[in-house]
Amino acid sequence: MMKQKRPYFSHHRLGYRKNPFGALTEEEWTAVSFLPDEVAAALTEVPIHIQLLGRDGCGKTSTLLQMVAQLEQSGQAVAYEYIPEGQNWFGKGDGRFDVFVLDEAQRLNWRQRRRWLKLGEGRRLIVSSHVDLASRFQWRGWPLWSFDVATAVTPATYAAWIERRFTFFAIPQTPAVTLSPDANQFLYDTFGPNMREAEYFMYEVWQSLTEVEEITADYLAEAVR
Repeated sequence: MMKQKRPYFSHHRLGYRKNPFGALTEEEWTAVSFLPDEVAAALTEVPIHIQLLGRDGCGKTSTLLQMVAQLEQSGQAVAYEYIPEGQNWFGKGDGRFDVFVLDEAQRLNWRQRRRWLKLGEGRRLIVSSHVDLASRFQWRGWPLWSFDVATAVTPATYAAWIERRFTFFAIPQTPAVTLSPDANQFLYDTFGPNMREAEYFMYEVWQSLTEVEEITADYLAEAVR
């Protein structure tokens, strides 16, 4: 599908403040994310440490940001850090906090992993990784709950994902583009747990819209072709 350039405010004609599938600020990302039931339950089990595993694009960062928001709402001090590609160290280790949340921990070198784990002496660690780090916790005798985020992605996950984005970016009392139930199933069947690729696809679909309508599975199938 050819990307169409269009004025930013053209999305208002579709009933939304912006393309719901475009780049998000951290505040927007937190607002539209949600926790799998299993993760929400584990979050209340203090002082258990938590490890989120999963392939690229399955929602680890979204899940972590929502966990941070809920922990902060409960009155806990949280330090969050994302390790970008090409970086093998973390910078947030000083200061007072109850929970340290580290995103993409597999990028740390071995010295930084040892430094990071020392923070678990008296603090709770929550981490996302492509590599299972459970042995580091077991060696220290620390309780750890691990969860593969990809296993929680279902058609219902797609439906909730779309609904939260539409609700957050909708212009009140304005006719708006909607997505049919079979479109959620189509996205799951096409992209599986890789919701990042689904997001890129839906961004391009949205850019092609010119009027308020219902996006169906047939519409999306045609877009794929």
